[in-house]
Amino acid sequence: MTLRVRARRARGPLVVGALVLLAAVVLAIAGARAGQGLLEPDGVDAAGSGALVAVLREQGIRVDAVTRPEDVVAAGPDTTVLVALPSRLGTTGRIAVAHSGSDVVLVAPDAATLEALAPGVRGTQSPPDLLTTGVVPAPACPLPAALAAGPLTLDGAVYAVTPPAVGCYPAAGVAPVAVSGRTVVVGSATPFTNEALDRAGNAALTTTLLGAHPRVLWYLPAPGADGEASLVDLVPRGWLWGTVMLLVAGGAAALWRGRRLGPVVAERLPVRVPAAETTRGRAALYRRLGARGRAAAILRADARRRLAARRGLPPDAPTEALAPAPETLRAAAKDLLDGPDPADDAALARLADELDDLLGDAAPRSSTRQERSAP
Repeated sequence: MTLRVRARRARGPLVVGALVLLAAVVLAIAGARAGQGLLEPDGVDAAGSGALVAVLREQGIRVDAVTRPEDVVAAGPDTTVLVALPSRLGTTGRIAVAHSGSDVVLVAPDAATLEALAPGVRGTQSPPDLLTTGVVPAPACPLPAALAAGPLTLDGAVYAVTPPAVGCYPAAGVAPVAVSGRTVVVGSATPFTNEALDRAGNAALTTTLLGAHPRVLWYLPAPGADGEASLVDLVPRGWLWGTVMLLVAGGAAALWRGRRLGPVVAERLPVRVPAAETTRGRAALYRRLGARGRAAAILRADARRRLAARRGLPPDAPTEALAPAPETLRAAAKDLLDGPDPADDAALARLADELDDLLGDAAPRSSTRQERSAP
């Protein structure tokens, strides 16, 4: 096969592979950019918080975005610290928020963050159909932001509250908003997003929560900022999804090409090789490798086949049925057909001669005459 033919055949798979790789890279970049908008202060997509930050700045409130724990420690009492993604907090981050001396707002925190920063508040299971049927009842708590917001539509986590912590919008013993000291826990990120800021009382709730002090520290913990993230956590989620999609596309392409190959097709040989040359060539290979056992097995299998054909028996018939009638010949035939492998080339040659003799002794006179007269 010439180089030009190989290149022509490989052109299709190469083009498909290049397109798949390009699509994976584009999707990975798009996914990474989309993921960066989640509760980011400058995010302009549906999940970002750029609209909320703009409203706060119009009210004269300074909003600073930070990602490291050391930026939070010195916040001070005249600052509100919003922890946008508490699930990224490690031990160092939780300690930094606790020692900041600021009012703290936690958005959908995990259990470890609740235990460290919001005593008396713990996550719990939501009762069936709670917070999914429309507007939540009145706040029923002294939190100024909840009183300003009035009824809300919240769709996130709910909490069980133990005094002195207080729950807002209570229903069936749980609350979607809770207050523990100077920490406010909001079970849903929805009120802070661009998409839902203008719904119900979301704007009033968020701007009042974050506008209590002249400065807001928007803490968006970066993965691994306090040294507790794995290598997978440091890779943007879009790139991970892109890699998975690339593998899936590669597997689909492999299956597609595999179906196109179809069954094996026998090709005609470019030249005719005489059977005698093939036999001598294979015998030379066996001799070079010392494969006397393999050669003996082939000779014995051929003898069995010919003996079985003469007696009208299947090739796997027992040796006793294939051997000649006299008992002495039958014992000798069993040694020849079922004996051990030859120890050397001379023994292999003797085995071949003895098998020929056995076939001659076992053949009827008519069949022997026909074999000798055959060309």
